[in-house]
Amino acid sequence: MAQKRAHIYYFDYLRMIAAVSVIYMHVAALPLRGAVNFQWQLMNICTSFAFTAVPLFFMMSGYLLLSDPKTGDISILLRKRLPRLVVPLVGWTVVALLWLTFSGDNLSVHAMVSGLISALNTPVMIHFWYMYTIIALYLISPFLYGAIHSLEKKGHIYILVLIALVSLRTILRTVLPQSASDLLNIDFINKLEFFSGHLCTFILGFYLGSCKRRIPNWILITGAVLTLAVITIGTYFRTAAAGTYMQDFQNQNAGFEILLASCLFLLFKQNCNKEIRWLRPAVTTLVSLSLSIYLMHNILLSMFYAVGISPQTKLEVTLVTLLNLVICTLVLKTVASIKPICYLATGMSYQTASNSCNWIYTYRWIKRCVQKKKENIQ
Repeated sequence: MAQKRAHIYYFDYLRMIAAVSVIYMHVAALPLRGAVNFQWQLMNICTSFAFTAVPLFFMMSGYLLLSDPKTGDISILLRKRLPRLVVPLVGWTVVALLWLTFSGDNLSVHAMVSGLISALNTPVMIHFWYMYTIIALYLISPFLYGAIHSLEKKGHIYILVLIALVSLRTILRTVLPQSASDLLNIDFINKLEFFSGHLCTFILGFYLGSCKRRIPNWILITGAVLTLAVITIGTYFRTAAAGTYMQDFQNQNAGFEILLASCLFLLFKQNCNKEIRWLRPAVTTLVSLSLSIYLMHNILLSMFYAVGISPQTKLEVTLVTLLNLVICTLVLKTVASIKPICYLATGMSYQTASNSCNWIYTYRWIKRCVQKKKENIQ
């Protein structure tokens, strides 16, 4: 019988950061398309960091899948793993369609059916693209697992060189003048950017998580700070020159954001792989609900806009991000406490939710704390 994998605590903290970051970058997207001023500069710094969210999600999924022998079992993929992604995607697609058709005064059976049919080809809301991509990566994960684990050392080096080549080309095309950048439009490298480059990030996560060599923290911190500075400054100058928000440096498919995400991944791996007990309830809840928070947050943000909540300053963006996170968490904890719809909304069984994130879990945790306090007094 295969030994159960030890819990990866640093993934919990990275997931929390990524969940908050993805909300922040969507909340900040509208004001960043406005005038470049001091508030814009502050949001630009935070957004440049926040764009590591998606690469981090792909890296963590890549490591978890490509390091697990169960990934080679097609029956586990079809019976357990895929439904956990497909079912909540379908559920939240229906919710998004209901909201979009209602807010557009077009709520009807015909509009819903048309929306569901079109969703087979195009995500109903823009942020659902991640789910379409990760589902496709799950579908080919048995092949990737078998291919990677059949390689010898030279084969792994070769794969890493190809991944580096894709990101390096993106970095050079971002920083070089247009005339020189066009010379890097090499067709065979274009074709290496499978899944818009996210396949490289997915596989890179496996190598980062499997890396045994410890890299000095000062190198990783310096690399992260310098990369964040380049992304932030580059975004500012490109935006100022174009007169409109330009996100070349914030490309989450390849390039600088992948380098920044890699530094963060290794920093947390080397320094944060232990449980913080007093944070356990909050960490467990947010991590367990991170997928459904991702699916819900942009729908909620659209509702904010509909009632006139449209943040413009750095403080307003931060407050709306936190409000969005809190509302999503409370709603999802409640939904996960209702057995018939728990799996549809979260991809988790009711029992799993009761042991990790719903109100049953919170009640049991409070009950244990009270009982322990009574025992200490006695």
